[in-house]
Amino acid sequence: MRFLIVIISFLVFTTLIAQTSSDAGNQALEDVVVKGTYQMKTDKEKLPISLKADFSNLVEIPERIHWSVVPWQLGKGQTTLDLFSCKTSDPRLTRIMPAPAKIFHLNFKDLSNWKIDIFRSDGQNFRTISGEGDPPKTVAWDGRGNDGKPLVPGESYAYSFTAVDRAGNRRTFPGEAFSLPCLYLKNEEEVWIGISNNCLFSTEGYGLLKTAEEYANELVNFIYYYSPNGNIKIQGNHPDVDKFLDLLSQKLGREVSIFQRVLTESAGENCFQLWAN
Repeated sequence: MRFLIVIISFLVFTTLIAQTSSDAGNQALEDVVVKGTYQMKTDKEKLPISLKADFSNLVEIPERIHWSVVPWQLGKGQTTLDLFSCKTSDPRLTRIMPAPAKIFHLNFKDLSNWKIDIFRSDGQNFRTISGEGDPPKTVAWDGRGNDGKPLVPGESYAYSFTAVDRAGNRRTFPGEAFSLPCLYLKNEEEVWIGISNNCLFSTEGYGLLKTAEEYANELVNFIYYYSPNGNIKIQGNHPDVDKFLDLLSQKLGREVSIFQRVLTESAGENCFQLWAN
């Protein structure tokens, strides 16, 4: 009887161990299955998306209203221009840049005098800037020559810096050649704008470049602001200059005859020039 009880107890114990092992194995298998097929679902807050986009090349306002150029009739021949002249703001520029044309950074001490010479591509002196004693840290050049005439955008220029110390020793430091694609200068009487032909016209003879329209948009702002009465002079000897004037007149909403042509002083001019007052 005791032996029978021992055998039964052994069988029960073995069964429990086997079941426990089987359960443990099933649990491990279930863990593997769960880890392989589990898909977590969460609700995430959607953040606002900010995209920077420039549609200036896609949207064009064909007609612009400017208070100083729109003659509203008040009766008896009077217009708003008889009462006031209002201008919105200075033209905003991205391509046509104002003076200075170039800024020279200098770091010289104990000098008696100094000078900066700016030369044309043919070697002729175009502008000389000089001073006594030590030069300032920066010297700005407005882009005008010794005769007051502006540089020619698109043409190549070079410069040199000459330093004379207090003992009379002279040293000259040559600089790198440079050119400007465009520039505008302003005085009390008028505004001058020069744009290199390479910025407006195709060198292969295909007419206007894509950038010509961007320059035309900025010129329109110039004309609206500085020449509300339409006193505009132009100079240019490129074969496609008439195409650019047509584009400019369309954006202005005026006849192309508004532009007064100025005789070209030099056959070598390779830029488009405009005066507005």
